[in-house]
Formats: sequence, C-alpha cells, structure tokens
Amino acid sequence: MRHSRRQLQTFIRPWAAGRPSATALLIALSIGAFCAQMATEFFLGDRHGGKDLFFRWLALDGAGIHAGDYWRFFTFPLIHHDPLHLLASMLLLFFAGREVEPIVGARHFTAIFLGGIIVGGLTQWLVMPEFPITGVAAGAVAVFAAYATILPELEVVVHLFFVLPLRLRAKYLALALVGLSAVCWLTFTVPVIGPLGMIVASFYAWVYAQQLGFGNQLSIQRSIFEKRQRVARLERMSPEQFLTTEIDPILEKISAHGMRSLTRAERKILQQGSGKVSGKPAR
Repeated sequence: MRHSRRQLQTFIRPWAAGRPSATALLIALSIGAFCAQMATEFFLGDRHGGKDLFFRWLALDGAGIHAGDYWRFFTFPLIHHDPLHLLASMLLLFFAGREVEPIVGARHFTAIFLGGIIVGGLTQWLVMPEFPITGVAAGAVAVFAAYATILPELEVVVHLFFVLPLRLRAKYLALALVGLSAVCWLTFTVPVIGPLGMIVASFYAWVYAQQLGFGNQLSIQRSIFEKRQRVARLERMSPEQFLTTEIDPILEKISAHGMRSLTRAERKILQQGSGKVSGKPAR
C-alpha cells in the first residue's frame, strides 16, 4: 500500500528527528516479542509442547480466563499466530501510524492503538470465547480507522494480490477493511486475529478521532446538533420575537388549512408560545 503521488506531499508529515516515534517503538516491540516467541518455540521443539507453548499460555480465550489465567488480558497482544499475521498488522500500523502520530501526537496515537487492542480483545473474548485471540490487529486497524477519519479524502494506492494497483480514498479503504472483518467474523474465518474485535476497534477509533475534532459528522449527529441549536435559539427569544417569527406563520397555516394540517413540531411550537406568553415553560 502506498500513497498517491499527486497527494503525497500535501499530507505526509515527517517524524520528529532525534528520538524514535511511538509508531516505531510499537513496531519494534511487536517484532521483538514475535522473534522471542519463534526462537523459544524453535529451541524447545516438540519437547514440553514448545511448538504451541506461547499460544497455549498467553492467547486470550474463554477457557483460559475461566481457569484463572487473567494475565492473558495483557499477554495476548505480544504473540502472533504466524509471520503473515504479524506482517499484515505491522504494515498497516506503519503506513497509518506515520500519518496519524504527527497529527494527533504520540499520547493520543498510543491511546488509539492500545485502546483498540483493549476494546477489540474484550469484545472478541466476550462474544466468541471459544476462539483464542492473539496479536495487535485490532490496534493496527484502529489506527487506520483514525487515519481514514482524519484524512478521509486522501488517495491510497493498494496493490491487489500484490500486482494490480487499485486507487481508493482512505475512507473507502477503511470501510472495505471493516467489511472484510465482518465477513471473516460471520464465516468464522481466521478468528485468531479477532475480526469482531477489529470492527469494534474501528468504531472506537472513529469516535476518538471525532472527539479530537476530526472527521465529518453523520447526518444523525448533524440533526441532533441542529435541533439543539434551534431549541437554544427559541429559548433566547423574547415573547414578541417568538410570536412574530414562529407563531404567526403557524396561525396563518391553521387559518388556511385547519389544525389537522399541523405537524408535531408545529404543535410543540404552539405549546412553547403559550409558555412564553404566560411566563411558564411548556412541557
């Protein structure tokens, strides 16, 4: 995955020189933990169950938590199912993290990543406890969801099957990633990466980025905001202003078409008008 050349210079932000970024540190930690996992399993071989030692003791699943292995809540992100699982998560974290971190800062970036892992892992464990979960895929997807929220119109080039270039806007690529996660969840495909947790982590990151002031509001959010603004504006009006701007047009409508023509909102305005005139708030 790479960025469109014609938009690359506009949005790429360089990391601060002189110290490693949080993105680089998290990638190094994940790779280091996986190398330790592979080395231990290699040297132990089949002795003492070394081949699946980490998976059996550190992955998050219902049976382990039921047995009292509460450390699994903290250890499952440190292991990965296989090198491809690690590679996909690290590539997603690298390409999205190098964009998100300079914009929101290391503290918020880390909160998005770790929060995605936490909510994703807990969701997967609660809903699908029979399937063990490992890795940081939920955190990487959360970072990418934040990236798509912050820079939704940025074009990204994805090589389909590593050959065919496919140009997509970030917001559509994020939706495609969520859709693929939903398919994996519903078909029980690779449950070890936590596809349901990835969906929830994406929603968490979208909400987090929204709270930071990024992204466009949904129509329902805009509707709620506009409704609150209108209520506040009506409350600030004097009785004379309220009667002139709000009540008179409704009275004209009643005169022309009758009371049955009024909508619920218009009936509520009449109640507010009576409250304004009497000095008592309408219910």
